[in-house]
Amino acid sequence: MHLDKPLWRDERTARLLEAMLSGEVGEIKPQIDPDREVGYYYPELSRVLDVPDGEAQELLDSLAKQGILDKAFVEKYIHCPQCQSLNLAPGYYCVKCGSGRLARGRVLVHSGCEYAGAEEEFNQSGRLVCPKCFQEVRVIGQDYTSLGVMRKCRDCGEIFAHPSIKWRCLKCGSVTPEDRVVEVDAHSYSLPEREEIRLWLRFELGHKPRLIKFLQERGFEVAENAKVTGRSGAEHEFDMLATRDDGVAKHRIAVGIENSVRELGIDRVFSFDDKAYDCGIHDKIMVVLPQMKKEAEALAEHQRIKVIQSWDLEAVLGLKLPSVEAPAVEESFKFQSKSGLVEYLQKRGYEVDQDAVVRGKSGADHTFDMLATRDDGITLHRIAVGIEVSDAPIVLEKVFDFDDKAYDCTILNKVFIAVPGLSREGKRFADRQRIVVFEAAALEP
Repeated sequence: MHLDKPLWRDERTARLLEAMLSGEVGEIKPQIDPDREVGYYYPELSRVLDVPDGEAQELLDSLAKQGILDKAFVEKYIHCPQCQSLNLAPGYYCVKCGSGRLARGRVLVHSGCEYAGAEEEFNQSGRLVCPKCFQEVRVIGQDYTSLGVMRKCRDCGEIFAHPSIKWRCLKCGSVTPEDRVVEVDAHSYSLPEREEIRLWLRFELGHKPRLIKFLQERGFEVAENAKVTGRSGAEHEFDMLATRDDGVAKHRIAVGIENSVRELGIDRVFSFDDKAYDCGIHDKIMVVLPQMKKEAEALAEHQRIKVIQSWDLEAVLGLKLPSVEAPAVEESFKFQSKSGLVEYLQKRGYEVDQDAVVRGKSGADHTFDMLATRDDGITLHRIAVGIEVSDAPIVLEKVFDFDDKAYDCTILNKVFIAVPGLSREGKRFADRQRIVVFEAAALEP
């Protein structure tokens, strides 16, 4: 579920949903109040939010439209089109002349003169007498017939079974025909019973903002529902994408959030990994609520995806790590000296080792002139630095050997310092292998 505006950034929405998740607020039902702006309000919502009735309605409808709340019809309310008041009273009117002076009762028709009128017109001291010809009528079906209970207009004499209904506003006094009053459907709102929705809400309101803050404190810029175009040309969306430019290396972390009442299967892990691979993103995190199958865990481990399951999440977010200097790199790092590079990396939270030995996948031990390592508590970043000094431009073979060592040690970020510079073939190879190259006249000025 993706939202244009995250729930936890809207203070009112977050407060309401947290109250509903905790049970403080149950089903939100409408209650009539003629003095209110729309004639009714939601007392349960008003207990936790002080917002105008119109805004409260918009908030509830928005959450229902996004599938966060269930919406159910309760009642239809009628509003005055002039003043919007809910305080209306119905009235019956003549279908011919519009008069409200109507008589209701049995309508009798005198067979002799065919006069039709209400029974009360015929009634004279307990006898039925035609008010037109003054002849007494005694036997139904012979002297007179009955049309049943109907209405007769006292002004124009029209007789009819169904009067015209009009609504009189008790606030502004206007009278409105039935087909012109404003009808409004009132609904109740409640949290869905589906457990996956509740899991998602708890993460969205609680752990997600903390995870974003955690990454930001590590110097990352975090985008939610980020769209990235892959090498295939396809556009992929990630729940979160954390980016940090260290000047000498750019790190991207793709974060996938999976919540389900069932254990997460291998297909979801494969789909997430496939998107990240197409986008060239090597650091991958899956947040799984509540858990995943063993074979899915094995695939994630093989594909170097860090999995944070529900029971690990609190421990990770609770890590007390020092905040690092935000990069805010406006232009590429300019190499001036080896010691300057070390200082630059250390300011950005890296530990820098000289002549570091790393064992590769092949089992061989490789030595790097420098190895910069930074543990974010959630991912581990490594930058391999190779240094070659010669009287002539460094040849392709030296760059190839450095890249081969880094590949065997699964180090993706590579920096090569060439003194006095690289040969043309070396530059082409370094560019293809995404090796950052610094050329200098000397290691130290």
